[in-house]
Amino acid sequence: MPQIRVKALCIFRYQNQVLLSYGYDPSKEETYLRPIGGSIEFGETALQAIKREVLEEIHQQIIHPKLLGVLENLFTFDGQQGHEIVFVYDAELVNSKLYQEVEIHGCETNGLQYIAKWLSKAQIESSRYPVYPKGIEQWLFTE
Repeated sequence: MPQIRVKALCIFRYQNQVLLSYGYDPSKEETYLRPIGGSIEFGETALQAIKREVLEEIHQQIIHPKLLGVLENLFTFDGQQGHEIVFVYDAELVNSKLYQEVEIHGCETNGLQYIAKWLSKAQIESSRYPVYPKGIEQWLFTE
């Protein structure tokens, strides 16, 4: 039986840009964007999870994490129905050099590698790539 998954994602902002990773859904043949983060493990708080996920995926530590809100996301990925509760955080990267990087390479827990980029609102809109999970756009460009 399918389960509800609980995740934590982190929005990083710099000079009117946000850091978003690129993903691909093969069933929909769709490229999409999403903040960095992942699943919360049993016995772990959402805050602990976001710190761990960022460290595991892009090998960076974060400071000043702030919970922005929680989303419920019903979706289909690769032909499978999904249901998740997502804790959305805002934080800063300890290593300020990353704010100057054009691309940041990351790796999901399952070994899938990805690229994250700093994107402006105009770049996101012109790309026509959806930003997931739905509803997260309310926090992308607000302080």
